[in-house]
Amino acid sequence: MNTPNDEQFFAALPRSKDAEPSSEFVEALEAKLVQRARAKTNRQKRIVLKLVTWTVSAATMAAAVWMMGVTPELFTQSHFESQAHLVPRSFSSTEIPESELSQAAIRTLEKLYEKYPPFREAEKKVYVTKAPREVYDIDFRTFSNKERTEVSLYARVKLDTKSGVLLGLDLEKIPEQEKVEGAPSKERTEQQAKAFMEPFLGKKLEQYRIEPLDGQEGADTVSHEAVRLQRYVNDVQVEGDNYVIGLSDVGHIRYINSGDSTGMNLDIGQFPSIAERSLPKKTEGGLAEVMQLTYQRVGKKDVDYVLRYRENFSGYLDARTGKEVKTTLWRGESFSDSIAVKPGGKKTMVASAKEAAAAMEFFGQKVEGFTFTGSNVPEYMMGDNEREYQAKKEERFMQLTTVNNRATAFKISYPELREGDPTRTVAELQERAILFLEPYLDSQVNTVRMQEQMYVMGRQVELNFVREVNGVMVPDQYYKITLDGQTGEIIGVNLTFPLKQETFPDASKVISAEAAARVYLQQNPLSPRYVFPLENNRIQEQPVLVYSAEILKSNGDVDASTGEWLPY
Repeated sequence: MNTPNDEQFFAALPRSKDAEPSSEFVEALEAKLVQRARAKTNRQKRIVLKLVTWTVSAATMAAAVWMMGVTPELFTQSHFESQAHLVPRSFSSTEIPESELSQAAIRTLEKLYEKYPPFREAEKKVYVTKAPREVYDIDFRTFSNKERTEVSLYARVKLDTKSGVLLGLDLEKIPEQEKVEGAPSKERTEQQAKAFMEPFLGKKLEQYRIEPLDGQEGADTVSHEAVRLQRYVNDVQVEGDNYVIGLSDVGHIRYINSGDSTGMNLDIGQFPSIAERSLPKKTEGGLAEVMQLTYQRVGKKDVDYVLRYRENFSGYLDARTGKEVKTTLWRGESFSDSIAVKPGGKKTMVASAKEAAAAMEFFGQKVEGFTFTGSNVPEYMMGDNEREYQAKKEERFMQLTTVNNRATAFKISYPELREGDPTRTVAELQERAILFLEPYLDSQVNTVRMQEQMYVMGRQVELNFVREVNGVMVPDQYYKITLDGQTGEIIGVNLTFPLKQETFPDASKVISAEAAARVYLQQNPLSPRYVFPLENNRIQEQPVLVYSAEILKSNGDVDASTGEWLPY
């Protein structure tokens, strides 16, 4: 994988085929990202992390960690048992025979064979993924020796199953190509990109505009090694419908990546008219509905909390109704009503690897035959005063984390967790999680809220809770419980603890959500966009005209007491 800047790196990252990381690596990486982000800021940026859906090498993952430094927010609000539901962290693919490819996909492949004749005779493996949209991933391989240990051709193509639209191309290894004469230039890259895509898009290519790829706004230079094609309809940007096309060192197409909604609906007649926009007041009211009041800690070591409003939504409001529209970019999260808990105040201290086993038993785990040692995670990757201990027995792995010598988290993994799906009911998983959590809550914790989205990977189910004070959530005091969705076993915990001296201002003396929305919009003006909504984990084909609040560029919160805009 060879990309010249950050934006192209992340565009190309899902296509890298270096190796497949273990689920333990992905889980540990995600936990580290969340932990580091919470330590650095009281409000994490809205960046969707897709680690578990990617097939990438550990080196590539490490680069992503270094460059991102932040993770998605975990908290929001709503209703308890009736609303909680399972949300896949990744969508599995199934191998199918080549003969089952749709006719639309076959037509696209024929066009591809005209550009790369060796693909026609190469060995093919076809995988279909059903959600969030149905796509084919087709691997092409040609082996150059009888032992099938050397590959002379390897590439992967991604197609929409219904329309056959080309969604991705990764030329990992292909027969040697002649170098394109002349020096690389912006104009040449653009011409090559358009020429390559024309057979696949035809006249619909006219809906796409070339845009700079450089991640730095206002930059004077644009990379000559890649180009973005961004779709517009009625002069309005179609979110998630774009291509990033990269060139190889010798000047040929190297990779093509696309947005989650690329080619979902190429019929411009089905796009709502820009004239259907509502009055700004209605949109302002829609934003007020998703403004969230929270307690945020002042500084890293201070114990005083302040009240702030932050937007808690997908970033898109229906231009006709003002209601939130969710997409793959940010699916939104909701929380239950208050849950009264009975804190047990239990805690255990660990000063060495020898004491780690006792701490695991404190959490109710059987450790016979396990010998704990300090982990080999570099100190600079650990949190403040954090230590990790680990042990392995046959295929079962245990890890314990401490902060200031207090046991705060553990994780258990074994191969069976990757097999099958959860069979326990949502209600049963909720009950088990709360019963397990209560003994370890500090005495100051009287109520919590549970995130209604219960994340699933394999048969692992992750539940997230957040502390509540005066009816307001405290996002930096959170509790994560992971269960085996088939046996009900608790296989992971991540706890935070209140500080001994905390002050929380009166939550009744705040400005209204409507007033907060007005302040927010003064700093983040709305602009029209088209999006393809996400419903029941599926991208819908009917586009919706929305107002975008540009949440990825948002740079502050609203002081709930004074109404002042507080930049980060």
